[in-house]
Amino acid sequence: MISYAAALDILASAATPLPAANLPCNPAAGLTAAADLASSVAVPPFANAAMDGFALRSIDTQGASAEAPLRLAVAGSIPAGSAAPAATAAGLAWEIMTGAPLPEGCDAVVAVERAEVQRDTAGRPQALLLREPLAAGRNRRDAGEDFRPGGRLLAAGRAIDAPAIMGLAATGTTTLLARPAPRVAVIATGSELSGAPTLGAGLIRDSNRPYLAAMLTQLQLPLTGSTAVADEPAAFTQALAAALDGADLVITTGGVSAGRLDFVPAAITAMGGETLFHKVAIRPGKPLLAARFGRRLVLALPGNPMAVAVGLRFFVLPALRALAGRAPEPRLRARALDAIHSRKGLTFFAKARAHVDAQASLCVSALPGQESFRIAPLLAANCWAILDAERGGVAAGELLDVAPLLPGEFPAGAH
Repeated sequence: MISYAAALDILASAATPLPAANLPCNPAAGLTAAADLASSVAVPPFANAAMDGFALRSIDTQGASAEAPLRLAVAGSIPAGSAAPAATAAGLAWEIMTGAPLPEGCDAVVAVERAEVQRDTAGRPQALLLREPLAAGRNRRDAGEDFRPGGRLLAAGRAIDAPAIMGLAATGTTTLLARPAPRVAVIATGSELSGAPTLGAGLIRDSNRPYLAAMLTQLQLPLTGSTAVADEPAAFTQALAAALDGADLVITTGGVSAGRLDFVPAAITAMGGETLFHKVAIRPGKPLLAARFGRRLVLALPGNPMAVAVGLRFFVLPALRALAGRAPEPRLRARALDAIHSRKGLTFFAKARAHVDAQASLCVSALPGQESFRIAPLLAANCWAILDAERGGVAAGELLDVAPLLPGEFPAGAH
């Protein structure tokens, strides 16, 4: 049996990043940037007004004061989407709208709320009165202030999410060198599993496959297949062969412990799979097995619901990040509100709830009902509390690692 840290190292070494290709920018595809991407253009493409107001030459305003107001004639109006006038003579100002290009020579904008304007009978601005100087650059956006040509737009390993799409769209980038989302297949084993509305004697409903499918959907990971098989090695072998044909990683549930019908390890070996490790010093989910068939990975999880949840969150998802070329997920630190008990020697993943207290500290409490068959506490959880194997339990007030239910999301409900 190996430690959780050692298991992660083995998975990271075994997960060869998927080949990169020039792919269309698509936030729904779960892409990952395969290389640093530079902007090919300036954003903004021209100097423009940061707000509605009046564009002027700041040098003209240096003598303005409350005792001696400066009067600037308004030369005209510049709406957004129009071309800027070629030049601005001394003593002139322009009415300008947010985002409109600044005329040549103008280097500042007086906000309309702070402008003292003289208007004609039709309401058009005729002159601007200034009672104080205006600094150069006031309310002005410079060309390339957001992105410079040749400057980095995205870093390698960045998920192509909604913020990334905004940057790509702003620079006119329609394709990029990216790795696709890893494809995942799921096989649930167990003759006791049933999908029928009414359960027969000794049967239970299959909750693991719907859970895995829902989590993968939330993470924009394509599910290429999901099937359930009875406790029959031949049926499992057939299902695994089919799953490996179209997936980069296959998740199996059940059949990996030490019972007479726990046939999954032997079946994987018989199919030519290389076992990377079997049994990890964790709770729940200790019998977990990892194997590979060339570039394709198999993570065989125990069948209890929380063993599946932990296996997905803390083994499958790190492996998928490595396949996508993303960096390991950073951990959050939180303060335990109450003592959390755990045996030394096992990394314990506890269903938990976190919140931010009045001192802006992240605090966490383990929930009652930590048994691996209990689903109800997971519905109340917004994170996992992670108790280190060498340290064991923690006392109230001590710090420990926490992980949100979904990677990258601050624990839902933390406030």
